[in-house]
Amino acid sequence: MKLGLLRIPPEASEIFITGGDRITLGPKSFDQMTGLTLLRIDSTRTLVMEKQSFRNVTTPSLLIQIQNCDQLSIKTGAFESLQSSIEVEIIRCASVNVEKTAFSKLRSALFKEIPKLTLAAEAFEFKKQGNIGKHGPVTTILFDNVTIATIPQHTFFSTLAEVKFHKSSIGEIHSNAFSPTQISSISFLHTNVDRIHGGAFINRTLIYNFKIEKCNIKKIEAGAITASMENLNVQHSSITDIQSGAIHSTVVTVDISDNEIGNLQSTGFVFNGWSNIAFEHNIVQFLHANSIVAPFSSDVVRFSFNGNEVYKSEPGALSFVPDLEDRVFIFKDNFFEQTCHCTLDEWIVELMNANATSKINKIVNNTFCRVNELLSKCFELKVGVINIQNFTELVCNSNNTIVCEPYRGETKIVNSTNTMFANDDPPPTTDWLAVIIGTSSVLVLLVIVTFIIMLIRGSRWLKRKGYFRKMQYIQNEHSNDEENTIETVDDGDKLDISEDLTMELLQDLSKKLDDPMTHQEACEMIEQLYQKYIHSSGIENNNQQDEDAHLYEELGNLQLTSTSQDPNKQQENGPRSILRIMEEKFNTHFEDIDADDNHRPPLVGEYSEPSDAAVHLYSEVRQNRESEGENKDSLKSRASSNMAFRPLPDKPGSSKM
Repeated sequence: MKLGLLRIPPEASEIFITGGDRITLGPKSFDQMTGLTLLRIDSTRTLVMEKQSFRNVTTPSLLIQIQNCDQLSIKTGAFESLQSSIEVEIIRCASVNVEKTAFSKLRSALFKEIPKLTLAAEAFEFKKQGNIGKHGPVTTILFDNVTIATIPQHTFFSTLAEVKFHKSSIGEIHSNAFSPTQISSISFLHTNVDRIHGGAFINRTLIYNFKIEKCNIKKIEAGAITASMENLNVQHSSITDIQSGAIHSTVVTVDISDNEIGNLQSTGFVFNGWSNIAFEHNIVQFLHANSIVAPFSSDVVRFSFNGNEVYKSEPGALSFVPDLEDRVFIFKDNFFEQTCHCTLDEWIVELMNANATSKINKIVNNTFCRVNELLSKCFELKVGVINIQNFTELVCNSNNTIVCEPYRGETKIVNSTNTMFANDDPPPTTDWLAVIIGTSSVLVLLVIVTFIIMLIRGSRWLKRKGYFRKMQYIQNEHSNDEENTIETVDDGDKLDISEDLTMELLQDLSKKLDDPMTHQEACEMIEQLYQKYIHSSGIENNNQQDEDAHLYEELGNLQLTSTSQDPNKQQENGPRSILRIMEEKFNTHFEDIDADDNHRPPLVGEYSEPSDAAVHLYSEVRQNRESEGENKDSLKSRASSNMAFRPLPDKPGSSKM
């Protein structure tokens, strides 16, 4: 849609446009509108402002708000022939392109939350400003949270009241990027700048306030900032490399404090016509010779070099000191990464490139050096940093003796853990020892995990094959009901027993029952022998009734006597009773077995009880149970499919022929 083709009433004061795939503000879109004060365009994918889009708009002031657009392009001369002063707000647009001399009679401009902002050369050159700026610069330009790849030359060409970058990212600032005759204020706050080229702020420009605060700047090239300034403030920032002649200005007040400077090269700071310089609380990795040059001609001056930490320095790094008079020079609480020794005064002479006695004493009294580990223990000094004068008094005395006593003099906490910036630092090398240790740890972990998995799977296989004992034997915590409980092995979990049932085996099991060390193993063996030779063979026995009657008789006797027996006897009743049953079977039946009948199963006899044996047996057992009470069961079955000694039924059902 091309707005120039639409008929807009000339008396309209506010215009709102929302949505649209593409909107183009053609020439004379708002021609001769006398009441237009607000134009707001929101959520348009593509917006183009062509040349003379706002021609002959005659209102005193016009506010243009553009929000939530994908692409915005402001063509050259878009605000040409505009009679009104304008304020522009461009917010949350993905891509904005500002061409050469796009604005005219600009009072203020706001660019906020723009991931890609492209500025052409002379983008902010204003032609025919009229009465705007007649009594001084009034135009303010604010960049808030924007990304600018390049600020080309003459981008800021006309006089400006303020240019401010806040929470933004700038790739390169080219030569002559800031080249108006006057900029009242330039601020870089919380902004990252990769490179400031030489001549970015040229010497024809007068800047009243130049501020860099909480910024990360990688490189300031030689001659980058040569504009004359009223105030220069560089605070709480990280600057990797300041090349020779990077800041060479006529400046009245300089405040460089609380910064981290990686490499301050020779003549990195050159200040002329200054009255107050404060270089305080900075961390400098490498301070080159003649890094600060500050000649002075006025009588009312002050130079403060306080609280700085310098880790590397060249001879002549403090060459500015001899030129300063004692009354104007303040030197205090500075730390140099230098091991304390008794000839530090000679080293200080090298730093100043002059033998000024008064200056040497002043620097020695207000400088800290690092003591070695031995002297740190001697003085009980944890920080390891000591005042040079105090060190010489304690160590470099006339007797050449070290007095080891707790140090109570001046100390300084240095921030040696801060990241230092250096271009010549070698790239980080691969720590092969760490790689080998890490790889070995992973391999060992894999082996352990594999072993655990195999152990679990193997134990499950052994359990399925019956090689794990299922009997539970509790020595410390048990109840009377659970003492004589034996859990039988399921058919699928039986262990294979290769031994034949002999009297010697039964006698050996009896001995093992008496031994606490082998008691549990004997119990298990007795149970399995019962399952193999008595229970399984009883199915084929024609006299099954005889076997059951005998077993139930024994079980009934156990139930009658369980409450009167002591715990030790109760503990043995279960396996001991089964063992007696097998001994009786062995003595009773194996004596009558014919010698030639070797293939008959053991413990199988030809004996047959009378037909009413079951009735007689159960009647006797029931009478005994009723006399002792129904609540005194000595044996208790477990909650599983396995059977040990179950409670006797009231009466077996008689078989019907």
